[in-house]
Amino acid sequence: MSSSVLESIEKIGLLPLVNVHDPSKAAPLTQALSKGGIDAVEVTLRDATALDSLKSARAALPNGLVGAGTVHSAEDAAKAIDLGADFIVAPGVCPKTIQFCQEKNVPIIPGATTATEIELARSLGLNVVKFFPADLSGGLDIIKALRGPFSDVRFVPTGGVNFDNMKPYAENGAIFAIGGSFMTPADSVAACDWDAVSSAAARAVETLLGFQIGHVGINCNTAEEAKSTAEEFARIFNFGTREIDISFFGGSAVEAMKKPSFGAHGHIAIACNSMKRAIYHLERRGYKFRFFKNNDKGQMIAAYIEDEIGGFAIHLSIKR
Repeated sequence: MSSSVLESIEKIGLLPLVNVHDPSKAAPLTQALSKGGIDAVEVTLRDATALDSLKSARAALPNGLVGAGTVHSAEDAAKAIDLGADFIVAPGVCPKTIQFCQEKNVPIIPGATTATEIELARSLGLNVVKFFPADLSGGLDIIKALRGPFSDVRFVPTGGVNFDNMKPYAENGAIFAIGGSFMTPADSVAACDWDAVSSAAARAVETLLGFQIGHVGINCNTAEEAKSTAEEFARIFNFGTREIDISFFGGSAVEAMKKPSFGAHGHIAIACNSMKRAIYHLERRGYKFRFFKNNDKGQMIAAYIEDEIGGFAIHLSIKR
């Protein structure tokens, strides 16, 4: 259970905060986030009504992930787990709370922003930590620096992350998931404007995935035709050319296949920040995949959507 929950959080890639003083808002808020594409929430235990909010969120998201945040003790963790919390988020590294959660096989993400705190979390068997407050603690620059001695640790930045600065976090492999209240705007929650919350969630998902055109692939019948095609694009647009085992590239925008591949006309590569997250979110929208390709290191480099569009196969690729 523990590893599968963490794997799901990583795939979803976003962890919005549910911090409401009126428990009756927890269910529609959670449902609005799900409508926008986010099936994981962290309900903060910051007041006397928080456990009621957690209970409501759990009922509203039966097939998603509901965690309890701002958990200061094993006792608070026990209450949250009894109400169905899938995971625990703590503001700091408390060995007693961590050990309790491990005994219950419930994942816990402790807060850690210094080398000492991260070392302690690692000594307790954890390699995912919350980085809070992200902006006041140095943001992505400090996370990158910490990855030097802690290459096995990944981070959940929260606090000061917003739509204006989210993009570089989404593009960095050190980021396990992005948390924050910017996906649950206070004014929208106060007004019970759930459509606005859904829109914020959808915007966060699209920023997380970072879809953009990678390149266009052209089906050629021979290697000679493929080479000539790539060289023609290079002449017109002053591109460079390069050859790989299956094709010639004209710059990075055009790939000429040495023999016909997927797609009646060819393929269009859509670059993204994370193959794992892109596949999860597209499958959640109902799209199926028919073929996956890995490199010699076992890393996925292409995932083909089942249906073609306009005679072109569509595959995901990683941004370069």
